[in-house]
Amino acid sequence: MPCVECHKAMEPEERAVEVNRHLLARLSAGSALPVLPVPAVPPVPARQQRKASSGLLSKKEAARRLGVDRATTLAQFITSGRIKTVDVNGHQRIPVSEIERILSEGVPATGPQPSRSRRPPRTATSRPSESPGAEIRKLKLPSPGNRRSSPDGETR
Repeated sequence: MPCVECHKAMEPEERAVEVNRHLLARLSAGSALPVLPVPAVPPVPARQQRKASSGLLSKKEAARRLGVDRATTLAQFITSGRIKTVDVNGHQRIPVSEIERILSEGVPATGPQPSRSRRPPRTATSRPSESPGAEIRKLKLPSPGNRRSSPDGETR
């Protein structure tokens, strides 16, 4: 932002100090304070206004408000008919009234979850069953104090 008097470029902190200095000078001189324009808040786009006022929620927002998982629990509610949806341009939307109804009645329990099969535990393969360190510790090596000298003078 430029300086009020000389119009040179200033950092925001410098500009704040400069504006305060000018305001204090005018106040001490008894002058009226200038009226500064208030930045305008950009209007909300019409699309967002329609979306907010339509009373329809995306599956993601509906699941968030219900506190359930969108991909599993909410999908089960929709397919079973517990929650009614509205088709909007090929997308399913949930009326806010449906969410309020579910919340007032209590979130219904879901059906039995499909069991997830687990992989069988791995069987021993060509890899050693123990760590390499354990295998090394099992080896019978002479300790440093038990070294024997051979007749030819080598230490074994």
